[in-house]
Amino acid sequence: MNKLIIPILAITFIVAGCKTETKELNDTTQPAAEGEVDTGVGENGVALESSPSFEKDGAPVDMFNIVRAETAKYFAEETILSGGNTMRHERKGIDLDNQTVIRSNFDLVYSYGVYDVSGGIEISVPEYDLFQIVHVFDENHVTLDVVYPGQTVTLSQDDVTYGNHLYLFMRTKLRTNDEAGLKELNQRQDAVIIKAGSSEPYVSEVKYDPVSFNKLRTHLLTTGIKTAIIHKGFVDDLYNVEFPHYQMVNLGGWAGLPAKHAFYFVVVPGDEASKNGDCSSFTFTPPPVQYDKNGYWSLTLYSEQGWVVTEKFNTNSYYSF
Repeated sequence: MNKLIIPILAITFIVAGCKTETKELNDTTQPAAEGEVDTGVGENGVALESSPSFEKDGAPVDMFNIVRAETAKYFAEETILSGGNTMRHERKGIDLDNQTVIRSNFDLVYSYGVYDVSGGIEISVPEYDLFQIVHVFDENHVTLDVVYPGQTVTLSQDDVTYGNHLYLFMRTKLRTNDEAGLKELNQRQDAVIIKAGSSEPYVSEVKYDPVSFNKLRTHLLTTGIKTAIIHKGFVDDLYNVEFPHYQMVNLGGWAGLPAKHAFYFVVVPGDEASKNGDCSSFTFTPPPVQYDKNGYWSLTLYSEQGWVVTEKFNTNSYYSF
């Protein structure tokens, strides 16, 4: 039986709801249902023994390696889905029933890819009048660069803090929520050019233990996100890592951007309505983001586990889906 979980409202400031059903976190490792692609990732993001980055009685997971284990889980999943060195595009936006990344931001359309950097990589985003970025980070979830429209960035093995693969996470703004807007968006997705000098598929150097990983991950997700200082968790330099914010933030909001690119904070509604799973309200003053540079604010309602579970779950300074 599902238990009631207080919803969490995440507010995003990009600098350049009602009744909700929730699901319990599940620490067991269940295989994929018949007909589904087994990516090694189960309900609510738990790691399965079928993940190429995990194995029964593998390396125990603790606070020192849990972020790397989480990225290994996502790197392996995306390699299964796209084959590696290839961008996989959401063409119409994120499917509520098939969310790839925890606490996704539905105001933008996502693209994902895991690339081999051992031979160097070049990323070019064409000039455009709408928001579009390619977020580049490694297995330590250290942001190596964020590529904006009109920029070309070159990275090499020397830029990586661990491993020899990068996760490329592209976010693209839709101009209008209609057929013409989707066609333009898809053309902009395809216009981004990525050149890699090597194409070895991603394989985790370590096989992690899914039991200790899921247990610690569940603890951090249910207790940490409410107390974490988010801008201390998303880093662009390994020397800026601060325990336990680094662990809590990167488990609760994997693929988030450093504060110079986006500023996030979490509100846990405290009114009686939200505690009962009924309609609740929230009032805020729109922040002074750089609207002239395609900056925007966004509010999204998540379950306590970090997933969208109901319609009419977000709003922003652009429009609401």
